Amino acid sequence: MDLRRIPPFLSSISMIFLNIVVRYCLATHSFLLGAPSRLLAASLKAIVLGLVAVPAHAQTAGMQTLDGIVAVVNGQVISTLDLQRRERFLSAQISRSQQAMPTPQALRAAVLERAVFEALMLQLAAKQGLVPNAAAVQQAINENAQQSGLSYAQFTARIQESGTSLEEYSADLKNEIAISNARDRALASKTKISEAEIDRFLREAESGVEQEVLLQVLFVPKQDSDDAQNAVRRSEAQALRTSATKASSDDAFVALQKTVTYPVGAHQVNLGYRTADKLPQLYASALETMAVGTLSPLLESSAGFYVLRLANKRLLLPQVNQTRARHILIRPSAANQEADDVAQQTIKQLHDRLTLNIDLFPALAKQFSQDGSAAKGGDLGWSLPGDMVPEFERLMEVLKEGEMGLPLRSQFGWHIVQVLERKSTELPKERLRAQARNVLRLRKQDEATGEWLEQLKAQAYIEYKRQ
Repeated sequence: MDLRRIPPFLSSISMIFLNIVVRYCLATHSFLLGAPSRLLAASLKAIVLGLVAVPAHAQTAGMQTLDGIVAVVNGQVISTLDLQRRERFLSAQISRSQQAMPTPQALRAAVLERAVFEALMLQLAAKQGLVPNAAAVQQAINENAQQSGLSYAQFTARIQESGTSLEEYSADLKNEIAISNARDRALASKTKISEAEIDRFLREAESGVEQEVLLQVLFVPKQDSDDAQNAVRRSEAQALRTSATKASSDDAFVALQKTVTYPVGAHQVNLGYRTADKLPQLYASALETMAVGTLSPLLESSAGFYVLRLANKRLLLPQVNQTRARHILIRPSAANQEADDVAQQTIKQLHDRLTLNIDLFPALAKQFSQDGSAAKGGDLGWSLPGDMVPEFERLMEVLKEGEMGLPLRSQFGWHIVQVLERKSTELPKERLRAQARNVLRLRKQDEATGEWLEQLKAQAYIEYKRQ
């Protein structure tokens, strides 16, 4: 069992995908909706984070029904009853999200268009054999319950409290899995990201990110106000610069620094990584035209003569807090409320023991914890923000070093968490590349999904019934 954050089960109900549908429909049909379409788009954006996927967007206003049929998609009927159920669901979600409610005409148009897109995607999924069976749907419900941090009974009760029956939820989930499968297959080859694309993205991003530089300095001091002697020292400094042109490595430049024998400040070691605003203005101005490995012209100040070498530069990556924690996990033995209550009681008893003696934590973790960290006394190692599931991470954020939190329920079961230590560090390069890959993938997914929806609709026969 791993506490690291896992991706959502259904990629098809991600915010990105539903927003793409919304944007596509708005771009195609907003002239028929007018101002209400903007309100609807804002409402939908909030709704996509809800428990169940929601209907999305728009084609025509003032649509009336004929004999209980509102549209036919490749021979498949969209009925009045189905449309009304979708309208009620979306209206309730908008009300709960406290977003502006669109007009009834705009709401119906939005729901109808989403129904059309769903029909097209589900037809494709059925044609390609991508519709899940009953066992796969049940497994998805179980996983959704776990990811919500609820027992199966609590999760299904929450569904029913929302006004949706478990049968309706299962049917919607089955459709969402099928749509996800069809979408993933259609876009798989169009959303691959190469290492070269990541390199190019990061290079372009560098211009907007502050950098640190590593400078090496040769310095020859002036001799008070003795012009003749200072002219000699200028010549010596220029000779040093000529020699420095042959120092092609950091070590070679350091060796040259050591040949300068003036007693006071005659040579300087590396200054360490610094941003331009923390360097003397003389240095900062020279840096503007320097590349890594190159030398500055001979520089002069009232104190003496300088030769700079830009040894390296790097992005000033954001500092992030890493947390090292340990935990004890007790998982319910079954997906029901009784098993969850037993697990909760067990974790409470362990918490009581640790409250009396926190030093027992490693031993109790080895004896009782039900995940891979048990052998290490519950030690989870160092984690970065976003590594752990949200509820676990929120608890870690408020605990002080050495502090133990109250029992916590996550999608994995019941936990006791203790924060051991914290440190500040740069965002690792591999994490930075992973973030860049995700940004690029979402960009491609956005473009490719819009094109895919257009193709599906262009190839379909769609008839809207009017009065």
